[in-house]
Amino acid sequence: MPNAVDRLFDQVLSEIADAGIENVPDWPGFPFDEDDYDVLDRPPELGESSLFPLSDELIGERTIDTLLGGRFPPVDVPPDERELVEGGIRRRGFDALAFYKSRRFVNQLPFPGRWGIFYLKSGLIYLAGEIAADYPGYRDPRRLAHQFLLAHEFFHYRCDLQTLMLEAVVKRNLYIPLRRALRGRRTQFVEEAMANKAAYEWAKTPSAGLREFAYDFMCLQPEAYARFTERRLELNGEWLSNTLELRPPGSLPRLDIAHWVDASPKDLLRPSLCPQYVVYPAKISNWLDPALVLPPVASIAESDEIQKRLSGKYRNLVSKWNGTKSKLLVDRTLRGLNFKPWPKDGKGAYSVKIDDGFRAHLRHQGQGNWLAYILGSHKELGHG
Repeated sequence: MPNAVDRLFDQVLSEIADAGIENVPDWPGFPFDEDDYDVLDRPPELGESSLFPLSDELIGERTIDTLLGGRFPPVDVPPDERELVEGGIRRRGFDALAFYKSRRFVNQLPFPGRWGIFYLKSGLIYLAGEIAADYPGYRDPRRLAHQFLLAHEFFHYRCDLQTLMLEAVVKRNLYIPLRRALRGRRTQFVEEAMANKAAYEWAKTPSAGLREFAYDFMCLQPEAYARFTERRLELNGEWLSNTLELRPPGSLPRLDIAHWVDASPKDLLRPSLCPQYVVYPAKISNWLDPALVLPPVASIAESDEIQKRLSGKYRNLVSKWNGTKSKLLVDRTLRGLNFKPWPKDGKGAYSVKIDDGFRAHLRHQGQGNWLAYILGSHKELGHG
């Protein structure tokens, strides 16, 4: 039966019909990556993928454990799936684990007739395992994994509602034209930073206790996802510039109306109004392909520039840099390394954390052999 949100979407969308729906902005010169896609733009081959709906009555530690295969551990993500998930996080952020589908697209793939938040089973298991490894004393890692993902994805639902309110006022479509313009560059959208900020705020609460985990986890993610520490009003203002004026990511924020983003009607922000499902994929690769698999790290050479810097103004980083190299050689997926692609320097370039203030950039030369070509402060290397 349609709930209050279903009815609101139907009412507003029927009133604006197709007004402005073809007003897709052109952003010449804005970054574009063919591998950066939304699952709604390029739905996977579903095969035998199935859904299990969640509800307020069902969501709890026991139910999540049942959905994910029984008591924790012993079920874990198989090694081949784990590599896909690890790479997916670095390429697509939270979308490698869960995604939000607007009520506007209820009749479209994937899962026609359904809308809301969709959690990939492998994503939930992976995240629960990572939480359990970092906090072995916690009794409910799977429930925490679900709530962590919910905090991020529910913010997308909230932004969807806020856009609907704006559309009701301006009497034209905003949501669909913007997302069409963002095809191939979704990781640039500031809404991902805002959703990560919401998840980070939840993670810092005493009941969650995941502050350090969440920080490292989000720093692994690409582009806008990693901007979650920026000021809320500036993120809100940029989102309004994107959404209301259809300007590209990075445009000057609409600070004059930035508070509007936090003005969603409370009666519509009950989690029960946004459907939730666990997706059991026939093959996880169907959802994450083309997937990023982190290249192996067998050796790390240093450029003349790095050696010059380590013998000069950055001599205090020698010990920390050697420690970073050792960790990369042992396990390149360690979250504390924040080892991820750095597309601004071209294909094969990656970035790794040395400490809270400094990073190094490396280029894969094939067969696990790497060249570290620059190191410096976050700001110096373009990390803000």
